[in-house]
Amino acid sequence: MSVYFYLFETQSIQSYILNTNQLKEISGASELLESITGDILQDTLKTVCGDKNLITHARYSSGTFYAFSDNAQAMEKFTALWPLIVRQYAPDLSFVQAQGQGDTYYNAYRNALGKLLAMRNSPVARLPQAPPMAERCRRTGEVAVGWHDTIENTENIEAIDAATLRKLDKKLWTGDNLIKRLAPDAPWYAWPLDLNSQYTKNTPNQHQFPFLKTERNLALVHANGNNLWQLLNSLEEFGHKSPNLYTEIFNACSTAIMAATEKATQIATQLVLEPKQQDGIYPARPIVLGGDDITILIRSDLALNFTRCFLQQFTKQNDIMLLKVKVKFPNLKLPQPRTACAGILYAKANHPLHTLHELTIDLCQHAKKLSKIQDSANVPTSISWHRITTVLVDNYEAILKQELTLGNLRHTLECYALEKDQGLAALDDLLKLRTLLTPFDSTQSKFSKGAIGELAGLIGHDATQTTRQYKRWRERFRQRSPEKLAQFDSLLMELGITQASGDLPYSGSKTSKLRSTAIGDLMTLKAVGDTCHIQIAEGAKTCVAN
Repeated sequence: MSVYFYLFETQSIQSYILNTNQLKEISGASELLESITGDILQDTLKTVCGDKNLITHARYSSGTFYAFSDNAQAMEKFTALWPLIVRQYAPDLSFVQAQGQGDTYYNAYRNALGKLLAMRNSPVARLPQAPPMAERCRRTGEVAVGWHDTIENTENIEAIDAATLRKLDKKLWTGDNLIKRLAPDAPWYAWPLDLNSQYTKNTPNQHQFPFLKTERNLALVHANGNNLWQLLNSLEEFGHKSPNLYTEIFNACSTAIMAATEKATQIATQLVLEPKQQDGIYPARPIVLGGDDITILIRSDLALNFTRCFLQQFTKQNDIMLLKVKVKFPNLKLPQPRTACAGILYAKANHPLHTLHELTIDLCQHAKKLSKIQDSANVPTSISWHRITTVLVDNYEAILKQELTLGNLRHTLECYALEKDQGLAALDDLLKLRTLLTPFDSTQSKFSKGAIGELAGLIGHDATQTTRQYKRWRERFRQRSPEKLAQFDSLLMELGITQASGDLPYSGSKTSKLRSTAIGDLMTLKAVGDTCHIQIAEGAKTCVAN
């Protein structure tokens, strides 16, 4: 008897969501992806199968699902109907799909996967094509299909394209389904929907993003799990031995990973974002939460703390969730532990978001690359970040060479591991160094100006002149606090920088081909007002959002 497997994946979802700076549209697009594999999918299955369970999930997340069936007629009806529904419900959303057939579910899946991989690289024509005289939406350049009021209760309207019109549907932009996965008890209006208006306590608005005073700095955070291929290889091995149980174990692992990502996000939201609400409004807006991925727009001062908390919980929650799978399937060999890497991109709120997401993803991939160099089997959890201060380049390698390297001096360590002894600089050591140089003022809830401002001013000048200035800086530091200077040198050593007499605080020796420093990373954290704080007191290693 033949069985059937159907694979459906949306493509370029960050581009689809972040092609605007209007938070309502962003929220609407995020909710649209949630609902496609939520209510819309369930309604379609019910239409095809009625009350019978003829088609079953093997995996599903935001915009992606795998399904299987032993009923050829039901699968044929569903695969004919589903693409039409997606194109009507989510205009201009790119997706790929494939169907496979085999004598076992595992063989059917392998057959479908081969077709899907080929489809991923095949360009798809956009139909219908617009005539030359068509009215277009000014903000997107796409063909307009209707008119939309830009300001309520006025006649100020604009021509708008089909995708944007769908995103502005009130049933979507409230974002109920996605935000409930971050904060189950929070109402939809607790999350901001406007980046353009200035938030003040005197004139609060439930739609305005709660920036800090006049600082309108945001961070786009993208985190992604490591070595998914190891898990897939384990499932492949299991599929060979028990092909008819393949769908059950595939679904169990998929559900466990998604549950772990969701739980980690909830904990990070509760610990970092919830205490920083202003008039009940969270300083963030979720973009994507699916599988082992998360993309979120967050106030810059909270981005590192949120990301750090999420990554720590990601590994912990994966251990918990996958342990349940191992208990149910004791013969399954699952890779441990499950880790993730993240990229954080800092920018002004008026910076076009559609130009940021590629670099954010590239930062995440850069962290993964450096982590895999240390241990490809058990990839360390790590973070890379960058602050936009010049013309945006969507390639981090180019930024490293063009903006962050002067001669043989590179002003960043590029990547930080969450745990020590991973072959990378440890984030905790950097935070301790920052605390040492910029003491935290608890009365004002900010880091005061101090030695880091002086030290940062030395970077980027003529090497000979900078060496002399740095020597004088160390002498002043020694006069003020010799104990702190000793701590400074000790922390530099922990970060891989041996402080030699008459040398700058860079890794390697003066003759090294490329030398790196953590000072540039400290400057970035200082510039964005980061509040991820580590006490230097012995034994204190907890991260506290102040």
